[in-house]
Amino acid sequence: MTLRIDRLTAPESLDAPDATDFLEFVRLGNAAWRRDSGTDLHDDDPADVLSRWQEQTYHVITPLVAREGDRIVAAGALDAERSKQRTAEIDVEVADAHDAAGDALLSALEEIAAAQGRSVLQGWTIHRAGVDGEQLVPPTGAGAIPADDASAQRMLRAGFALSQVERNSVFDLQGPYDAVDRLLEAALEKAGPEYRVVWWTGATPGEHAEGYARAIARMSTDVPAGEMVTEESAWDAERVRARDARLAAAGQLLGVTLVVHAPTGEVAAFNELQIGADRTRPTSQWGTLVMPEHRGRRLGAIVKCVGLRRWHEAVPESPCVSTFNAEENRFMLDVNEAVGFRPASYAAAWEKTLS
Repeated sequence: MTLRIDRLTAPESLDAPDATDFLEFVRLGNAAWRRDSGTDLHDDDPADVLSRWQEQTYHVITPLVAREGDRIVAAGALDAERSKQRTAEIDVEVADAHDAAGDALLSALEEIAAAQGRSVLQGWTIHRAGVDGEQLVPPTGAGAIPADDASAQRMLRAGFALSQVERNSVFDLQGPYDAVDRLLEAALEKAGPEYRVVWWTGATPGEHAEGYARAIARMSTDVPAGEMVTEESAWDAERVRARDARLAAAGQLLGVTLVVHAPTGEVAAFNELQIGADRTRPTSQWGTLVMPEHRGRRLGAIVKCVGLRRWHEAVPESPCVSTFNAEENRFMLDVNEAVGFRPASYAAAWEKTLS
C-alpha cells in the first residue's frame, strides 16, 4: 500500500471537527511508548500536547504523520526552539510492523530541519529495563540499551549516534516517607542557615520569577549531556509566566521547590513536579538542578525531598513520580536511590549532524 506523509496543524480544541488526526497522533505515541517501555508512566495528555502545539512564541513545532490508506501508522514532530540556532529535537513513533513508515517520517523531518537552518538533530527513544542480549553502550560508558530494539535500529539506520543513556526511575508516592525525612534532615543540617526553602504550586510568585527563569535556563547547559551539543535555552520572567498560563489552561499542575541563597537572593537549586488534569495519573518530574557554584551542600537532596513531601500533600491521588537522570549522574542517582526511587525503564539520547 502506498505511504503518504502529511503535515498536521493544531486544532482549536480537543473536540473540534478537525481534531481526529491530532488525537490519533497522541494515541499512537502513547501506545508506542507503552510497548517500548513496558509501562504506562509516559503517556502524554492530549490537552498538554495541544497547548504545546498551539504555543509558537518560543518553539516552532512541525508535526507529521505517515499514512497507509486512511490509517496513521507513524507519527512524529520536529521541535525547533527559537532561542537556539543549531539544534532541534526530533521524535518519531511507529505502530507495530511499520518500520518503513518510521524511516520515511524521520527522513521527512530531517529535511524540514535542514530547511529551517538546523544542523544538529537530537532525539530520544525509550527501552525496557532488564532486557538480555547484545547491548549498545554510549561514549559515556554509563548505561546501555538493547541493540536489537526497533527504535534503536531506526535511529542507527538514519545515521544517528547513541550519545547517552538515562535511567527512568519511579518513586511510590503512596509508600512510607521515612527515608525521605531522614535524608532531608541530614541535608538541611549540611546546608546550614544560609539557604532557605521555597515551595509553590501553580503560578510562579512574582518575587521568584526572574531567579527561577535563570535557573531553568541553566538546565540546558549544566546537566550531564554526554557528548551532545548543548545550547542555552533563553528564559526570563515573561516566559515563565507564559508557561504558567499555558499549563493552567490545559489543566496541568506544576509544583516547584526552590532553595534560595539568603545572602544573595540567588536561586541555588530547584525541582519541578508536574501532572495533567487527571490527578490520579503518575506525576512527571521535570527539571532538577543545583547551580555549580552551590554544589557540595546537599541542596539536591533538599529540593528532591521537600518536593516529594509537599507534592503528596497537594496531589494525594497520584500514585508515583517518574523521573529521568543520566546514568553518569551518580550524585543525583544516589539521592534518588536513597529516598526509594527504583529503575523502571531506560531512555537513549541520539544525535546527528546534518551535512
